[in-house]
Amino acid sequence: LGVTVCVVDTGIEQDHPDLQANIVSGKIFVAKGATVDKNKWDDDNGHGTHVAGTVAALDNTVGVIGVAPQSSLLAAKVLDRTGSGYLSNVIAGIDYCVSSGADVISMSLGTSSDVQAMHDAVDAAYAQGVLLVAAAGNDYGGAVSYPAAYDSVIAVSATDRTDALASFSSVGS
Repeated sequence: LGVTVCVVDTGIEQDHPDLQANIVSGKIFVAKGATVDKNKWDDDNGHGTHVAGTVAALDNTVGVIGVAPQSSLLAAKVLDRTGSGYLSNVIAGIDYCVSSGADVISMSLGTSSDVQAMHDAVDAAYAQGVLLVAAAGNDYGGAVSYPAAYDSVIAVSATDRTDALASFSSVGS
């Protein structure tokens, strides 16, 4: 397949008919209790699968077509079933993406906190030639969230049905 995109999110549904042919592998960084079962990176929220579909849904006459249906997918499950998680897991997910050969890292997540370890992780990935893309945030015109606010990351705002900036989206310069 083509470019390898690593989705850092709630996982990817491994048997989704529009995605399973493009999924290479995945890893979980979310603990249930005191342990992490490295094979349980399936999406239990739906958000990561939605993002993966936007990227790589197949051209198969079912549903939508992703923007890169020939791409390979990696899943870094860093958020739990409620869509919450720790920055340490996001950082570990970014490191996994880089070490697994991702060309692009997609992060539809963010925080208002500027944390040096996160900054270091995205800068290190960028230095390795990885393209990083992250959500600007949903703060109704407020400041762009992190990691999207870092210079090494492309910030993406939301649009509405008319392709205009969505009212809830964060914006930057």
